[in-house]
Amino acid sequence: MATKDLYSTNNFQRMSFGDFGFRLLDHPGTASTPSGEFFCMVECISTNATISLTNDCDSGDTSLTDYSLKEGQIIYGNFTNISLTGGHVICYLRKPS
Repeated sequence: MATKDLYSTNNFQRMSFGDFGFRLLDHPGTASTPSGEFFCMVECISTNATISLTNDCDSGDTSLTDYSLKEGQIIYGNFTNISLTGGHVICYLRKPS
């Protein structure tokens, strides 16, 4: 479900600066996020990365599978279950419910 926190400028800015924490995923090291965590932004911090994730929403596309990100590319949303099959990404946690 979408969260009101993503619509608050204050909360969104705090999430994008990591005030609620982040997870660093690096393949072949830590390659997936813990169950039950929600993220607002994923940023590629290597030459390229390949991710799969679920978008916790009621409509539209609800998942990405083997999606390629280029260095510096950022995607925004309400993500869960992020996994990595190559590269390095930083996943910013959204405000806990």
